[in-house]
Amino acid sequence: MSQARRHDIDALRVIAIGLLIIYHITIVFQPWGSLIPGFFQNQDSIELLWIFSGLINVWRIPILFVISGMGVAFSIQKRSFKELILERSLRILLPLIFGSMIITSLGFDFLLMSKDPDHVIFSRYFVEPGHLWFLGNIFLYSILSAPFLFYLKRNSDSFIARSVKFLTGNMYGLIALVVLFILEAEIFVESWRFGNVPFELYAGSLHGFLMGWLCFLSGFIFIFSGNNFWNIVRSYKQNMLACAAFLYLIRFSSVLGDVMVNPPWLMAVESCMWMFSIFGYSHSCLNQKNKLFSYLAPAAYPVYITHMLFTNIACFFVIPMEINALFKFFLIVLLTFSGCLLSYEFLISRSKVLRPLFGLKMNTN
Repeated sequence: MSQARRHDIDALRVIAIGLLIIYHITIVFQPWGSLIPGFFQNQDSIELLWIFSGLINVWRIPILFVISGMGVAFSIQKRSFKELILERSLRILLPLIFGSMIITSLGFDFLLMSKDPDHVIFSRYFVEPGHLWFLGNIFLYSILSAPFLFYLKRNSDSFIARSVKFLTGNMYGLIALVVLFILEAEIFVESWRFGNVPFELYAGSLHGFLMGWLCFLSGFIFIFSGNNFWNIVRSYKQNMLACAAFLYLIRFSSVLGDVMVNPPWLMAVESCMWMFSIFGYSHSCLNQKNKLFSYLAPAAYPVYITHMLFTNIACFFVIPMEINALFKFFLIVLLTFSGCLLSYEFLISRSKVLRPLFGLKMNTN
C-alpha cells in the first residue's frame, strides 16, 4: 500500500477548505443567515451567491471526509495501532479541545458585541466546538475504524481485503459503492425516525455522521486499493462531471424558496459524481509539485481552525458599513483569508507552543 506523496490530494485539501470558507461567508449574505448559530447576517441579501453555494453544498463536506480517510491510509503505512491513536489525539483531539475552548468562543464574542456594544470578550464564556465539529467526527472515525483499517493493512490478501478492493477496481464496484451512499441517504435523510434532516445537514445529525464515516472509509480504500480507483476516475472524469452537472441543473430547477430540492437518493448520486470527477481531474492536472500548494498544504489545517474567528472579526467591522453588499462580500473574503494566512505565517507556524494546538507537527528546525 506504500505510495509516494500525492500532490493532488494536498492541493484538493487546500482547495476544498478555501471553498468551505467562501461558502461560510456566503451564508452571511443570505436572508436566513442569522438562523445558523455563530453567523452574522447582512441586511441586504445577495441570493444569487447561493447558485454557487448550492452547487458545492452536496459535496463540500463529504469530499473533506474522503480526503481525511486518505490521510489515515497514508498515516498507517508507517505507524502501529498505538502510534496512530497517539498521532490522531495530538493532531486532531488537541486542536479540537483548544479550538472549542478559545477560538470558537472568541468568534462568538464578536457576534455578541455586534448585538450588544457593552459585551466584553469572554464575559459569557462557554466551550463550543462550532465549526470544529468536523474534527470531532474525524477523531471518532479514526478510533472506531482503526481495528478494521489495520486488519486490511496486515491481511491485504484476505477475502475481505479483496472484496474492499473490488469496490474500487472496476466501474461495477464504484456503482456498488454509490448504492451504499444511496441507501444511507434514503434511510437517514428526511426520515421521521432519524430527525427528518435535509441531505446537506452534516453537523449534529445521524445522517451526517454515517455519511461522513462512509466517505472516510471510502477515502481509505481509494488509497489502499492502489491505482485502480484513480485509473477509473481519470478515464471517466468527463462523463462523471457531465452527470454531476446535469443532476445539479435538475436540483437548481426545483428551487422551492431558497432551497434546492431533489430526492435524497439523487442528491447522493450527485454528491458522488462531483467527488469522483473532481478526483479524476485533480489526479490528471494537480499531481505534481507546485510551490503555491506546497506552501498552503500545511497552512490548510490552521486556516480551517481560525477561519470563522476571522470571518466574524471581518463581519464585525464590515457589516455596519454603508457600502454595496457585493463589495462587503469581497472585502470580508479578503480580510478573512488575509487574517488566516498572516496569523499562520507570522504567529502559529513560528511558535513552538501554538503549532501543536493548531494541528501542526513540532518544528524540528
